[in-house]
Amino acid sequence: MSEQGMVIRGGAVVTAYGIKEADLWVHEGKIVRIAKDTLPKTTGETAFAEVDASDMYLLPGFVALPTQSLYKIKDRHTYIEVMQGFVRSGCTSFVDVFLHESWMSTPQMEYQQTRHFNSPLDYVWHVGIGADQLQAKTVARYGEHGLAAFHVSVRSPEEISTIKWETLLQLHTSKQTILHLHIQNDASVKKEQRDQIRQLWLDATKYWKVRTVIADPSVAFETREHDPFLHIFRLPTEVTDRAIRHMHQHFYDSWQVAAPLHDVRIDYRRRWCSPERLLCLLVRLASTNVAKAVGLYPQKGSLTPGADADIVFLKKENWLTKYDLSTILNFSEMHLPTSVMSNGKWLYRNAQFSSSVGMGRRLFDTKPYAYVI
Repeated sequence: MSEQGMVIRGGAVVTAYGIKEADLWVHEGKIVRIAKDTLPKTTGETAFAEVDASDMYLLPGFVALPTQSLYKIKDRHTYIEVMQGFVRSGCTSFVDVFLHESWMSTPQMEYQQTRHFNSPLDYVWHVGIGADQLQAKTVARYGEHGLAAFHVSVRSPEEISTIKWETLLQLHTSKQTILHLHIQNDASVKKEQRDQIRQLWLDATKYWKVRTVIADPSVAFETREHDPFLHIFRLPTEVTDRAIRHMHQHFYDSWQVAAPLHDVRIDYRRRWCSPERLLCLLVRLASTNVAKAVGLYPQKGSLTPGADADIVFLKKENWLTKYDLSTILNFSEMHLPTSVMSNGKWLYRNAQFSSSVGMGRRLFDTKPYAYVI
């Protein structure tokens, strides 16, 4: 019996640096060919069903970075609603942060993660810990379960000086751990302390050659003050417009910034670039760069041969035409796609959800050191 594949014809493929007319062949959940030609529907033993994508932009799926831990949602109906909200805005995978608690045994840790068995989206686990928990034994324990990304909460500069970086070095070298800095955001941490924490962290991770993600916009634009490979900056909402404009002005330059789609706000009132270039910049910031930062690129965040067939279908006539451009664009509320595909299967088609509960996979072997952003 022939194995069914899919060819998506007539669409405009959107990449981080341009748009091209091409057809996409999908087989076993992967993109296997991108070209503009008229190959027959059947090649060898594989039959390719055709999907008409005329007058459509084809975007790589976006990677969601929720600010709340999704595994704590106990009500199944609420959980599915949250996931469908991601899909409706074009997200095909997400990162969840598991909060480390010392009382948890291994079976208890695994039980906490079972909520995502209902996920329609692929997902990656990160671990949230305090600075005092950033120890070799903790890193090794989670490393045994395939976890190598740690979100470290810091309250004071003194906490960074107590981290025994030398004991982490061997584990970091073998597991290629990546650290996400989270400075405690409350009134007890003054601006001077935040600046000191940030600088100490930048210096330490550069010295020990540990790649890190920092949610701090103030230093992201100071390109001479940080290492262009080791330091990645997750941008908050208030600077995404400035970042998009900077990327437009330096279109072919590498710049290590990323922002999830739900954080992107853009002031487009004066039409400072073409709509298609703006779409490319959005893909770069919220899809490609986020996938690189969490180690999922090029499996996610790209439409290239070998990548997962995570594809967002956007009607050309809908892009920036049905919204009041006298206001700042909030992309997470625009619900752009007409259809969304993950791993070659429909999650959302013609504005209708498919039965995809439990289809999502837990993704292992992320590679946050493989690509410059």
